[in-house]
Amino acid sequence: MINERQLEARLKEAKSYILNRAGEVESTLSEFWVLKHLEWRAFPGIIHEAFDLYDELTNGGKKLRAVLTILGYEACRHLKSPNTEIEYGLQRVAAAVEILHNASLIHDDIIDRSELRRGKATIYRRYSNRYISLFSSNEEAIHYGIALALNLGDQGQSLAEQLLLSSGFPEGILLRAVSLLGVTTSETVVGQFLDIEHVSLDKITQDQILQIYEYKTARYTVQCPMMLGAILADAPESVLAGIREYAIPIGIAFQIQDDILGLFAEPKTTQKTGDEDLKEGKKTILFELAYKRACATDKQFLLSVHGNPQATHADFLRVKDIITYTGASHAAKEMASKLVEKAKAVIPLITCEPTSRDKLLLIAEYCIHRRD
Repeated sequence: MINERQLEARLKEAKSYILNRAGEVESTLSEFWVLKHLEWRAFPGIIHEAFDLYDELTNGGKKLRAVLTILGYEACRHLKSPNTEIEYGLQRVAAAVEILHNASLIHDDIIDRSELRRGKATIYRRYSNRYISLFSSNEEAIHYGIALALNLGDQGQSLAEQLLLSSGFPEGILLRAVSLLGVTTSETVVGQFLDIEHVSLDKITQDQILQIYEYKTARYTVQCPMMLGAILADAPESVLAGIREYAIPIGIAFQIQDDILGLFAEPKTTQKTGDEDLKEGKKTILFELAYKRACATDKQFLLSVHGNPQATHADFLRVKDIITYTGASHAAKEMASKLVEKAKAVIPLITCEPTSRDKLLLIAEYCIHRRD
C-alpha cells in the first residue's frame, strides 16, 4: 500500500511530467495561431477573433489529452517506427488533439447552458454579452452567441485535422490517424446522446452510466490520444489491443474522480460552483449509488432536485450529505480504484521499457488521486 507521503510525491511527479509535456504543445499551438492570422489576414476582425479565442482556450492548463498522445507514441515507438519530416511533428499531432478537445467544450457549454468555463464566461456567453447592444432582447443576443459559438466549435474540428496533416508523418500513417479522429468524434457524439437523453433518477442504471462514461469520456480522453500516438509509431495490433484494455478503465476512473471533485472539491480549485451536475441532472455514479441506497424520504428528495435548475444551495448541501452517509462517495472511489488496478495489470502488453511503464503507472495514479 502506498502511504500519503509517497502518494504526494507521485502526484507531484505526475503533474511535473504533464506540465513539461504540455509546454511543448503550447509552443506549437501559439505558432499555429500566428500562421492562421497571416493566412486569413484579408478577412474582417470576427475571423481573427475566432483564432484569438482558440489561442486563449488552448493557452495554459494540463493538456492531458495532448500529453497522452506523446506518451502513446513514446511508449510504442520501436526500431522500425516512421519518423516525421517536420520539427516538432509529434507535438503538432498532440496540439491537434487539444484543439479538438476545446472545440468539443465549446459545444458542451451550449448543450449544458453553462455560464462559466475555467472561471470565465463560456464562448457563447462571451459573444452574446459582447454584442447584446445590437439586439432588442437578451434571448436574441444569446441566440446570436450560440450561432457564433457553434460555428467556432465546428471550425475547431477542421483546424485540428489541418494541424495533424501538417505533422510530416507518412501518408498512410496520417490516413489512419485522421480515420481514428473521425471514429472517436462519432463515438463521443453517441456518448453525448446517451448523456442528454432524459431518464429520471429512479430509472437510471449503473450500466447506462458506465456506457456514457466509456463513450463520452474514456474513448475520447484516454483511448483516442494514446491510440493516436501508437498509430504514429506504427505499433502492432497486439499493442493497440493493450492500449484499449488500459485506456477504457482509466478513462472511466478519471470521470468518476471528476464527478467526486465536481461535488466535493472547493470551487476555487475546480473553478465550478459544484452544483452544476445536480441542476443539469447529470447521470453520474454518485447520484445512482446514493439513490439506490437512500431511504424513501431521501429518494423522494433526490428525485425532486436532480435536474432541477431551481435547486437551492441548501438542497445541494443536503444532496452532498446523502451521498456521503449512504456511502455512495466511498463506493465510487472503490470502483475507480479497482478500475485503475485493472488498467495497471495490462501495462506490460503496451511496453516493457521501464521509463514508459512508469509514466503509464503515473498517469493511472494521477487519474484517481488528482485534486483539480
